[in-house]
Amino acid sequence: MLIYEYPFNETVRSLLRLEYLFNRLDVYLDSDNPEHHLTAISLIFDIGEVTSRADLKSNLLKELERQRIFLTSFRSEASINSEALESTISEIEKCLTTLNNLIGKPNTIMNESEWLSMIRTRLSVPGGTSPIDLPSFYSWQQRPAEERRAQLLTYTPAFADWKSTTNLYLRLLRQSADFHDAASENGSFQQMLAGKTYQLIRVKVSEDDIIPEISANKHMLWIRFLHNPGNTKPQAVTGNIAFSLALCNL
Repeated sequence: MLIYEYPFNETVRSLLRLEYLFNRLDVYLDSDNPEHHLTAISLIFDIGEVTSRADLKSNLLKELERQRIFLTSFRSEASINSEALESTISEIEKCLTTLNNLIGKPNTIMNESEWLSMIRTRLSVPGGTSPIDLPSFYSWQQRPAEERRAQLLTYTPAFADWKSTTNLYLRLLRQSADFHDAASENGSFQQMLAGKTYQLIRVKVSEDDIIPEISANKHMLWIRFLHNPGNTKPQAVTGNIAFSLALCNL
C-alpha cells in the first residue's frame, strides 16, 4: 500500500517537506559513508532554510495552541481516555514551550560557519565539491565517521525541537480522520466538500504503479489516477480504481 498526501495550505506543505528532509537527514547521518555526509550537509542547509521562516513558526504555534485548547475541552468527557488525552496535551504543551523559546534562526550557526559557506557555494557548481575544487573538504571526508558525524550535529542544535514538533503536529493531523473505501470512474474521482475546510488529503492505493493527481479547494476534491510505467510520462487511467481516502483536519 502506498499513501499519497496533498496539503491544503502552505503550513502543512512546509511541515510535510520538513518531515521528508528530517527522515532523509537521519538516513545519511547514520551512514559512515563520507559521500552520504556530503548529502547530509546539503539537507542541513535545506532544513535551516525552511525552519528559519518566521511565518511557519508563528502559524505552527497558533495551530498547536488551538489544538491544545480544543483537546482541553474534552477533559470533562467521561467517554474519553483521560490518560491518552493528558499525554497528548502534555506533548503539545512541551512542543509549544520549546518552540516558543527558540531564539534566533535555526540556521544562524550554519551561516556563521566559513567552512559550511565554502561548501554551500561549491554545491551550486556541477562537481564543485570534487577533490580538485575543494581539497579541504576531501581531506575532511577522510576523517573517522564518528568525528564527521559529531561535527555535523553541532550545526543542528535547534533541529531536534523542530523535528519533534513537526512529527507531533502531523501525527495528530493524520489521526484526525480514518480511511474509507472509494472508487474512481474511468480513472477519475470527484467529491463535493460543501465549503468545509480540510488541511490534508490522504489517498491510499494498492498498486505501486498507480499515482493520484490531486487538486482541491473548499468546494470540490478532484483525483485523477495515472499509470506510471517508470520510464515514460505517466498516462491517464481509463478503468476504475479502488482506493482509500482520508480527509484530515484539526
